[in-house]
Amino acid sequence: MKILGKKIISKSKYLNFVAREFINQNGENDFWYSAERPNSGKTVIVAATVDDKIVVTKEFRVAIDDYEWSLPAGLVDGNEKPEETAIRELKEETNLDVEKVISVSPYLYNTAGMTNEVVSIVFVKAGGTINQLANESSEEIKTFLMNKSDIQNLINDRNKKFSAKAWLIFDRFIKEGISFSE
Repeated sequence: MKILGKKIISKSKYLNFVAREFINQNGENDFWYSAERPNSGKTVIVAATVDDKIVVTKEFRVAIDDYEWSLPAGLVDGNEKPEETAIRELKEETNLDVEKVISVSPYLYNTAGMTNEVVSIVFVKAGGTINQLANESSEEIKTFLMNKSDIQNLINDRNKKFSAKAWLIFDRFIKEGISFSE
C-alpha cells in the first residue's frame, strides 16, 4: 500500500478529521478517514497510587454521552516528557502531587485504525488532597481512591463504561496490589 496524500477535512483545538488517499492492494485509489491529534497524537495516562489505593476517575465523555471510568490522563504539551505531562495532569485533574515516578512505558498505539493517538502509561506514587478545582470548563471529573476490593466491584459492574487501558491496569492492580508501583 502507498499513501498518496492527506487532506484535513475539519479542524478543532484538540482534533482534526482527515482523509488519506492511498493505493490499496488491488492497485486502486482508495480513501481512509481518521481523527488526528494536532500534537502528534501524544497522550499520557497516569496509574497513580496513594498508600494502598489507586486513583480512579469518573469523567463525562461527550463522544459516548456517558461517564467513563478511567485514570487521570491528558495531552502532552510541546516537548514535555511523559512523566512531566503525568505530573501536570495529575495535579490539574485531581490536585494530587506526584511523589515518585516508578516507571514510564513507551508510546503505545490506542486505536491505529481510527487515530494517530499514542499513549504512555506513567506509574507513580502520589499524595495530597483530592479536589477538582483546576478542571477545565469542558471537564466533568470526579476522583476516587479505591482499594483492591473497590476496584473488583467496579469492574464487575457491567453497566459501567471503562477506558480499555484503565481496565487492564485495574485488573493488574487487583492481581498485584500496589506492587506495580514500587
